[in-house]
Amino acid sequence: MGKKTSRANHTFLLGSLILMVLLLVVIVLFIFAAFKIYDKKENGYGGDTYEIVLGPSTLNRPMTVYLNDSLLFSGTPASALTLTVGRFAEESALLVVDMESDAVSTLPLPQGSARVTLTRQDDKFTVQ
Repeated sequence: MGKKTSRANHTFLLGSLILMVLLLVVIVLFIFAAFKIYDKKENGYGGDTYEIVLGPSTLNRPMTVYLNDSLLFSGTPASALTLTVGRFAEESALLVVDMESDAVSTLPLPQGSARVTLTRQDDKFTVQ
């Protein structure tokens, strides 16, 4: 009876060792997959960038510029200003607030990289 019990113990231990190794392999695979997904998300949308140029008609007038819900610029530009921002959402909108009249202009942005020039007509902003 001693040899049968000993073989059963060895078989149980061997089975437990194999399951533990398989579990560790599965955990390592999930960790590598998670890092790959994280790297893809960190890169954003393939390096797409927006260049937002404040045109001459926007100079010396207080304004605030938002991309979606992120503040890009707040102040009074005294000279030409270019804001370069990485694209971080599938669909983006540029919100420009005229601080003198509190008028808000919402301007859609293209899905890929783009150079956008803001111009001002009265209290409204437009994209060229």
